[in-house]
Amino acid sequence: MDYFEMIQTVLDYIELNLKSKVALEQISDAACFSPYHFHRIFKAMADESVVEYMRRRRLSEAAKKLIETKERIIDIALEFQFETQESFTRSFKKVYKITPGRYRLNGAILKEFERVKLNVNFLKNVKGVKAMEPKIEVKKEFKVVGMRGSTTLKNNVIPQMWTNFFPRMAEIKNRINYDSSYGICECSDMDLPQFTDETPFNELVCVEVKNFNDIPAGMVSKIIPSQKYAVFTHRGPLDNLRQTYDYIYKTWLPSSGHEIACKMDDFECYDARFKGVDNPGSEFDIYVPIK
Repeated sequence: MDYFEMIQTVLDYIELNLKSKVALEQISDAACFSPYHFHRIFKAMADESVVEYMRRRRLSEAAKKLIETKERIIDIALEFQFETQESFTRSFKKVYKITPGRYRLNGAILKEFERVKLNVNFLKNVKGVKAMEPKIEVKKEFKVVGMRGSTTLKNNVIPQMWTNFFPRMAEIKNRINYDSSYGICECSDMDLPQFTDETPFNELVCVEVKNFNDIPAGMVSKIIPSQKYAVFTHRGPLDNLRQTYDYIYKTWLPSSGHEIACKMDDFECYDARFKGVDNPGSEFDIYVPIK
C-alpha cells in the first residue's frame, strides 16, 4: 500500500467535498486497518485528525466567502455543512477569535488555512529522530493477564493505569518472564472518520502467563494471536516518544513496502532495558503489526 498516495487521495476527497454532507465512510473503506493506525498515519502527515482538518478547511473557505460576497451568514454556514448559525459561530470564533459578523465588518482575511501539500522528500526525515531500521519478526501466540482501561491520545491515563497495576502484579499466577510487561493498544470497530485525539480507546496493561487459572479480581485475560511485526526500539525518556511514533508512521511506513495488518493490536514491550520514564538510558520495543 502506498500510504503517501492514500493520504493524498484523502486530502483530495476532502477538498472536493467541503460543501457536501459526507461521513467519510469511503475513507474508512479505503483503510482496512484500525482507526487508531489510520489516525496516527494521517496526523503524522497532516498534523491533525481527518475531522479537525476538514472542519478547518471548511471554516477557511467560509471566511473567504464572508469577505468576498454579501451572502447571509446562515446561508454560508449551511453551505459548508454547519447545521446552525450558532454552531458555525462557535467553531468560527474558536479558530479566528472573532464572530463571523465582526470578521465580515473588518473586511480583511486574518488567516487562511490552505490545504495540506505533502512533501515526499520531507517524509524521509523527522527532526530529532535518528533513522531506525526495525526488526521484522513473527511473534507466536501468547497469553496475557492484566488491567484494561479507557484512554485517549489527548488525555492519556496510561501512566496511572501502570501505577495501579504494578502493586497487583504479584497476584497473577503462572507468569512467564518476570522481567517483561506489555502495554497493548486494543483494536476496535470504532467509527474511523470520527477518530480524533479525544476518541476513547482501550489499553491493556498486562504480563504474559502460561494459562488463565486464578485470574485476580478486576483483571482480564486475552490471547494475542501469532502475528508478524515490525519491531522498533524507543531509546530515551518517554517525553520524546511522540518523535519515535512520528518516525514510524511518517517516515518508515510510507517507504517500507509493508502494510499495516488489518484489525490487529499494536503494543509496547517493557523488559529489563526499561529504566524509568525519565531515564535517558531507557529502551523498550514497539510492535507494529504488518502483513
